[in-house]
Amino acid sequence: MFIKSVFFLLLVSSFAWAGPDVRVSGFGTIGFVTTDSREFGYRADFSKSGRVFKNDFDFAESTNLGIQFDIIASDQIDLVFQAIYRDQEDIDLGSALNLAFVRYAPSANWSFRLGRTAFDMFLLTEYRDIGYAYSWAHVPTEIYGVIPHRYLDGVDVTYSQPLGDITLSAKLFYGKNKFAVTAFSAPDAPQFKFDNIIGLALDFQSINWDIAVNHTRLKFDSQAIQPLIVGMSQLDAFVPNFSYIWPNAVDFVHAADLDNRKGSYTSISGQYRFETVTIISEIAKNRTDSLAIQGVESGYVSGIYHYNSHNFFTSIAFSDTEKFDLDATGINLVALGQIPGGLEAYAGSKFILNYYSINQTTTSIGWRWDFAQNISFKLQLDHTRINDGGSTFWQPAIENDTTENRTGRVNTLFANVSFLY
Repeated sequence: MFIKSVFFLLLVSSFAWAGPDVRVSGFGTIGFVTTDSREFGYRADFSKSGRVFKNDFDFAESTNLGIQFDIIASDQIDLVFQAIYRDQEDIDLGSALNLAFVRYAPSANWSFRLGRTAFDMFLLTEYRDIGYAYSWAHVPTEIYGVIPHRYLDGVDVTYSQPLGDITLSAKLFYGKNKFAVTAFSAPDAPQFKFDNIIGLALDFQSINWDIAVNHTRLKFDSQAIQPLIVGMSQLDAFVPNFSYIWPNAVDFVHAADLDNRKGSYTSISGQYRFETVTIISEIAKNRTDSLAIQGVESGYVSGIYHYNSHNFFTSIAFSDTEKFDLDATGINLVALGQIPGGLEAYAGSKFILNYYSINQTTTSIGWRWDFAQNISFKLQLDHTRINDGGSTFWQPAIENDTTENRTGRVNTLFANVSFLY
């Protein structure tokens, strides 16, 4: 409702100003993905419910098309609308509209925005879906695949100030967000909501380098674990000696609840541009006060060699998730199996604890060729080592298979053409 109201307000406002300057641009990527694994199905991020296995040549995971309208109403006011198709489960105004904001810049130092803006958590926040804007065939999964949320419905204020050869930019933002999130090859991707998002983004830029520090705090709005809480409470109330069969079971599910729980995301990122080489890196950590998302540490470092119209690159990325060992809490599985619904509650608990378990390391090599103006070809090979209990980013071969502790190695090949228009 918020974004539809803002969209209508901005649209009406754009026609109210006399003779605005309207600029239309766009971007897109057409490409395919294939892997050498029959067990681990590739997907671009946690919002995707598809899966790519050995001998599959999938176009949906890496293909998108976007269009943007920049409406310059005056020297101080402009409006931006950006829509994108990226194989969403449901295509409507809310899912297609990536940006929709009005910006008021009363001076060169200050800028205020209202509406749907990019969710400023990453180094590549403003162009993570614009393939032409970076050398890789895809952004590093370990950072960008974990949090698929792309926009923020709210407000932000930015202050910029030159300090000698350095430009300091500080942005404070507030709003809410919802985005589809799924795991274990579920047939659909339910909305995952963030409320009371407040964040600070600091950026230091010079001619050759820039460093960014981002910190975001939020509150979860999710009833996903409520059925398990109700079921566990009933088992505890009606099954004699249940506290001996599953010690502290009710306390556990309440500790795993996400609704109204707080979370945070902190990252440090940057890049340095030598004459022929660029180094890019991001390190991030997210934490919550829920057992359902124990915390994820992730990062990458990438080196890119520039030679005429060619870029040759390599990178290494990692993600590591803290885990809560449910079996170490003293559950008597034999006795639990004699209780109707007991093993189902146990399986549901394991599902929740493993949902955001991402332990993997990826090494990549690739090549980009700018063979025409505003058009590039990219080829990239990823080798991913999936560690113990960290495979839920990868879709299983059997739908809704929540088997834990899958480990293995996957080679993934990407080839695509990115363009601007």
